[in-house]
Formats: sequence, C-alpha cells, structure tokens
Amino acid sequence: MEPKVRMWIDARQEKLQPCREEAVTYIIPHLESPVIRETVYYTLAALVKEIQLPQQGQVNMVKIIYDPERITPSFIDYLLQQRGVEFRRLSP
Repeated sequence: MEPKVRMWIDARQEKLQPCREEAVTYIIPHLESPVIRETVYYTLAALVKEIQLPQQGQVNMVKIIYDPERITPSFIDYLLQQRGVEFRRLSP
C-alpha cells in the first residue's frame, strides 16, 4: 500500500479577476414566441450570468451578461446557430 501524499498548490501569483462581467446585445426575431425564448434560455442559461429579456419598446433585443473567462460572444453565436435561432449581434 502506498503512503498518502499531500500536494500543495501555490496560486498566490495567479492573476484571476473573478467578478469581471461583459455584456453583448442581440436582436432575435420572434422572441415573443415561447419556443424561441425557451430555446435561447436552455441554450445559454448554464453558461452566462444573466439573460435580460426585452423591455417595452425593445421587442426583440436581448442583453446577455457573461464572464469572459468562461464564454465568448463568438461561442454564444455558435450555440445559437447550432440551435437554429436567427439573430444579429449588435455589440462587440
């Protein structure tokens, strides 16, 4: 039987920014449809911090707040395309 060995991980020099947030805005046609809303939600909810649904006057605009260390806007685009959601990204 092998003896137990302790491993020490020294992360004092790492430069992590845990609370960094960025936002991206999309125009998604037919967002008022429950099918499209559910598709967007179930595709992105586990990967992003917040999905802000449209307010009055902004019928098809969705603002997605994400952690750039975890996901990028191009990967969000890829996931939406993979699910067949039509969209246009406004920012970045």
